[in-house]
Amino acid sequence: MLEDTIVEEDIHPVYVSEGVTDTGRVRTANQDAFVQMGTHGVWAVADGMGGYRDGDVASRMVCEGLQSLDSATSLEATIDGIRQRMTEVNAKLHQASIREHDPIVSGSTVAVFVVQRTACAVVWAGDSRVYRLRHKRLTQLTTDHTWASELNLQQPNEEADHAITRAVGGEDTLLLDVRRDRVRLGDRYLLCSDGLTRELTDVQIAELMSGEDVQQCAKALIDATLQAGARDNVTVVVIEAT
Repeated sequence: MLEDTIVEEDIHPVYVSEGVTDTGRVRTANQDAFVQMGTHGVWAVADGMGGYRDGDVASRMVCEGLQSLDSATSLEATIDGIRQRMTEVNAKLHQASIREHDPIVSGSTVAVFVVQRTACAVVWAGDSRVYRLRHKRLTQLTTDHTWASELNLQQPNEEADHAITRAVGGEDTLLLDVRRDRVRLGDRYLLCSDGLTRELTDVQIAELMSGEDVQQCAKALIDATLQAGARDNVTVVVIEAT
């Protein structure tokens, strides 16, 4: 459970961020994508579903949908806009998968961090994650939509651990999870594809997230993943409230 946070109403954090993506050491193409829209208070990571045709197209469609968001006056209005854009992308991907001529089965995870002053929320589907680092303590704000997670398997096999149960384009109806929270000055947030969490432990992530600035943190996370073997594409977006 997320801890309650009381923040003074006159605090106006400035959010700085850095995003990096890498194909990794095994894959030949990068199906990940990310969005940084600091002026809108929206950041996102999308991971095209591995093994599916045109996963890179699906993740790009997710990010383009988010980039078409209008500026909103409230956190809830932005969340509603994200739901609408992702529903539209889901419908296009689903229609492409069931058409008679040359059906294309593709999908993408999505993990979005949205903020309005000190109010924030994470919106997601799939196993791309959002973490918060506060006072050197790392907290995962999302739950994975995988068979292993939903069945609470303590020692899942590789297939169960990465079998996605929810994604943009996966079904005719998209269900997004939303979790709301409050930001404190100095908080850092990490959005990442599972290419990172397949290689690094939470302890390693917390240590690397404690770097000097967001640029250093993002580079260190990617470098550590590559050193660990990087079996998948890897994408990170690091955000700090200053």
